[in-house]
Amino acid sequence: MSMPFLVQYDADAVQELAALTSKEEKRALFNAVDKLRMLGPRLVPPHVKTLKGEAGIMELRPKQGRTHVRAFFRRTGNDYVVLSLCIKPDKADAEAAIAAAQERVSRYDA
Repeated sequence: MSMPFLVQYDADAVQELAALTSKEEKRALFNAVDKLRMLGPRLVPPHVKTLKGEAGIMELRPKQGRTHVRAFFRRTGNDYVVLSLCIKPDKADAEAAIAAAQERVSRYDA
């Protein structure tokens, strides 16, 4: 069995995580992050989704996409970093989370 991957959280994503008050959705998010940690690039849809036009940013989809919570992440070397979270069930929050991920990704460029 291969070694698990490291999944880090951007400091701003940690603040977004703190705003997620539903224990069920938080547990679903942590389960999805754990799958990413264990499987890395072998994690496939419906658990992850590549964002069109977003170089290297992917969407982690807790509960196989059956929840509005999303984590936007990027691979950094052999590991991963969660850049931002979408925690509200509306398109505006998702678009804001993607924009935040785009802005934060430069923090992790080599």
